Amino acid sequence: MSIVPGTVLLQRYRVLRHLRREGLGEVFSAEDASTGRRVAVKVLGDPPERLDPTKVLGAPERMAKAEAAARFGHEAIACARLRGPHTLPSLDGGEDPEHGPLIVFELREGELLGDRLARQGPIPFSVLHPLVEQLWLALAELHEMGIVHRDISSMKVLVDRGPDGERVTLLDLGSCKLPPALCDEEPSVSDRRLGDIRFVPPEQLGDAKAVDHRADLYAATTVVFQALTGELPYAARNLMMLADLKTRTAPRRLGTMMPPPVDRRLEVFVNRGLAHNPDRRFAGIADALEGWRALRPTA
Repeated sequence: MSIVPGTVLLQRYRVLRHLRREGLGEVFSAEDASTGRRVAVKVLGDPPERLDPTKVLGAPERMAKAEAAARFGHEAIACARLRGPHTLPSLDGGEDPEHGPLIVFELREGELLGDRLARQGPIPFSVLHPLVEQLWLALAELHEMGIVHRDISSMKVLVDRGPDGERVTLLDLGSCKLPPALCDEEPSVSDRRLGDIRFVPPEQLGDAKAVDHRADLYAATTVVFQALTGELPYAARNLMMLADLKTRTAPRRLGTMMPPPVDRRLEVFVNRGLAHNPDRRFAGIADALEGWRALRPTA
């Protein structure tokens, strides 16, 4: 049964409209009948299709339903523990008799960073700097709990109007890696299907289960590169070539992709975040945040 405006979920949340597809599910704006509050409800939909660069290009493979359900459950576990202003803590959740598992969040409506880049092109550094600082803060919250996102991209970053200006929210924990304290084991997975290949680090192409927090630092730095240049660190004709380039060659240099002059310190920062070897990246999120704050534009 499809979800349309007027559908009531969990006998409480009346759907107003569809907002977006997000990872494992569809997100709707809804009204809480008990309070009148507007909320966002994410419902587990059909398992997403993922492109595997090691297989025939153009032939997407659909995630197994059991894996999708398990990952949705992990997302619910993670979101129940979030508290920060740049992530989305869950407000409620459960199993609707007709529509299956769902998670209820605070309603935030804005524009995905990837859509903004497609619409207007690169973002000036002075505008981008506070947005990326908020992205690092979102990651800090996750990493402090031992959670690795594993699927950061510009389409997982929502920009809306917060109390102090533009606000960044990191979305979609459907591919997250939880610490042992929060789960018994990770769902079975075809490792290469986790994350957007354009943003994930080289090590995640081979073994997504084994990656640590440094994979998120690489992916977030890729977002920075894209936001500054309008392009990605690697240019490839297809996914197979992209995977090969990521495992064998260095990314394009930021200084060749932006109008001069380019701050050398910014180039060094991006180069470090995109290092092929995880040991050469930032030691942790505190290191990245400190380095990014040191680049803050002067008035």
